[in-house]
Amino acid sequence: MDEQNNVATVSAAEKSKEGAEELNEKFRKILGSCSINFLFGAGVNGDALPCFDGFVKTFQVMKDSGLDTSHGIEMGLADCNDEAVREAAIESFVSEFNSKKGYNLRCGSLANLRRLLTATNSAVSRAENRHPESKRINIFTLNYDKIVEELLEECGFFGYTLTSESSAHLPFDVVGYNTTTRTFIPTFAVYKLHGSVDANRDLHAGDILFPGPDKLGSIVSHFYETLFSMKGELLRKNSVLFIIGYSWKDHHVNDVIQSGIRNGLTVVFPKYQEGDHIPEEFGNSPIVLPPADPTKKCDTTKTLAEYFERAMR
Repeated sequence: MDEQNNVATVSAAEKSKEGAEELNEKFRKILGSCSINFLFGAGVNGDALPCFDGFVKTFQVMKDSGLDTSHGIEMGLADCNDEAVREAAIESFVSEFNSKKGYNLRCGSLANLRRLLTATNSAVSRAENRHPESKRINIFTLNYDKIVEELLEECGFFGYTLTSESSAHLPFDVVGYNTTTRTFIPTFAVYKLHGSVDANRDLHAGDILFPGPDKLGSIVSHFYETLFSMKGELLRKNSVLFIIGYSWKDHHVNDVIQSGIRNGLTVVFPKYQEGDHIPEEFGNSPIVLPPADPTKKCDTTKTLAEYFERAMR
């Protein structure tokens, strides 16, 4: 009986090893030739900035106004037609957000994000069979902060940011070029889908998008260029989208991802915890990375950075 158990254990271990090697090879191919895209939700910042459920004062303002906050700030405002109530909630959120802008780029969560950006830059730089356009790494972020931009600047990586304001005079398809070596270089394009803080990390109510009854209409009128550009990038042949810290609650973003999947987009989703699930409408095509320890919550940015680093060895 013990011998049978040992054989079963060895067999399971071998299958696990084979699965890891297969996944590692898949990552090698992705990093070697695919057009790389990231989607960052609030969870990517870890403990540097709180997710929406960490904005206690804003929750209280909404509760006092009779709004349902059981599903979070965004969902609580989604069906609110009272403009005065919406403005009060948004003003509270902006004030609370600005009180938390003193984050440290060296904290643990952001150190892992720096690690991921560095691994991505290295992978794209080393890949010899890349078309110049695939040297561009697109980061679509739903966050208002400038953490990604600040980390890229600290690392000395080439990149630019696209917002609803900058899109009018900055083209979407820029790729950096080294005139000394006469080679194209990794270029990070950061798309701020829902707005952005200013140069001093201050958020202003007029520069952000909060959900409302006409959310899609608001996006089309104010943020359509960045949203449509995201769709265009994800529809490119041989593209991959890595998703971190996203709650799947943004229907317009989900629609864009779904369109990409129908056209061959590879989606990779590292789990924050064992109970995380991709919406059913995405089917079984996404590559889901389980947490290292199924009994604990994990830093998905770290998970992905480790996969990148292993694939480049």
